[in-house]
Amino acid sequence: MAQEDTSAAVTGQRHAAEHADVERRHAGDHAQVSQRHLAAHEELYARHGSDHTLLASRHAADREKAADATLNQKAALSARHGAQHVVMEIRHATQLAWMEARNAGERLRMDQRHVAELLAQERRHAREDRQRA
Repeated sequence: MAQEDTSAAVTGQRHAAEHADVERRHAGDHAQVSQRHLAAHEELYARHGSDHTLLASRHAADREKAADATLNQKAALSARHGAQHVVMEIRHATQLAWMEARNAGERLRMDQRHVAELLAQERRHAREDRQRA
């Protein structure tokens, strides 16, 4: 009886250690994915910043060319510039939304793999417990 208790305790410790190993690996996977997603966000925001800088430069050049334009022409230029900013912001928001959707999909698939691994581990542990009984 004491030997069975010792065997069960050792098996329980081994199961707990295996579970902890899996959880550590999963935490590492999440950290890697988070870092990759963060880097992608930083890259996207840098690109967006460059887009804004380029558009501002083009608008400044347009304004210089239109220095002698009529008020109606200047108003039309301002309206076009405003529309370009709107289109750019919509494009940036769309890019960010797609990135978030891809990132969420990647995290979901990773979590599904983790769940499948943990379930397989629990089934194996249950099978081992039944064989010992």
